[in-house]
Amino acid sequence: MMPDRTPMPDLSIITVNFNTGEFLLGCLRAVCENTRAVRFEYFVVDNASRRDGTLDRVRLEFPNIRVLENDRNLGFAAGCNVAVERASGRYILLLNPDTAVRPYALDRMVQFLDTHPEIGVLGSPLVHADGRDQGVAGRGFPAPLIFLFGRTTLLTRLFPGNRWSARFAAPRDPDRHEPYAVDWVSGACMMVRREAVEQVGTLDPGYFFMWEDADWCYRMQQAGWKVYCYHEANVVHCEGGSRTRDWSALWLSTVGFHAGAYRYYRRHINPRRYDPIHLLVMGGLAARGLLVLTSRAIRRIATSGGARGNGGAPVQREDQHLDSPVVE
Repeated sequence: MMPDRTPMPDLSIITVNFNTGEFLLGCLRAVCENTRAVRFEYFVVDNASRRDGTLDRVRLEFPNIRVLENDRNLGFAAGCNVAVERASGRYILLLNPDTAVRPYALDRMVQFLDTHPEIGVLGSPLVHADGRDQGVAGRGFPAPLIFLFGRTTLLTRLFPGNRWSARFAAPRDPDRHEPYAVDWVSGACMMVRREAVEQVGTLDPGYFFMWEDADWCYRMQQAGWKVYCYHEANVVHCEGGSRTRDWSALWLSTVGFHAGAYRYYRRHINPRRYDPIHLLVMGGLAARGLLVLTSRAIRRIATSGGARGNGGAPVQREDQHLDSPVVE
């Protein structure tokens, strides 16, 4: 089904683009080919991408998709808000350009929300192309120790069963078919009820990169809305595919991630204006950020050397954990 510009569609889909090229086109094709019953409008918000012809191809292949071009990179949250303020659907879907929705995924999400009016936010568990769960749905709300025991930290990878890391992962349905309540879901595929947005407000533009989804879900729950994960919505996520790998992207993604973590901490975990613990948290996040930058720089240098030794062929990494459509 192609996007619909009639008044009050069922769904308003928003994809923020920054130099994602073929990923964006693949995302749009998957939505149009695999969404059968839902009437939807589609917004592509471009965060001042380079002129490589991608937007021209979008306009040519998908004439009903509305392309909104920003004159600078606003970040993910502010970029989404540009379209949220124009959306007319009963539900709003945030969808990363490096995703591919499977047949009937969005139809099932809309149908589920139609029959569960108490749910304000619905997410997909997100899987790799081979079906492996990415572990991004069902996480508990962040706490101060998340910079040590988060999903991708060194301690969690070395000791995956430790009780501190387990605090940030909510129980999952092992059969992958029963919906269940969670604290928050990933903004890579997040469907939100219009009434919830009108009550809570749009995404916080103070988050340039990541944590805006956790913040939004937190505010939704504070307002009385439930957040659910729905396994019948099968969405493949090429985690990290929406970023190129230059040095500026490495810096911006790492700094944005840790700055967002500190903003979340100050807004929802410890909002006191003066507290010495703030310095400890800030220091911990800064140290983790420096460690991440250093380790990635070493891997990048090693990868570059491996590529030269392989005749210049790129060396593929299995996954990327700081994923964003706003960082090149």
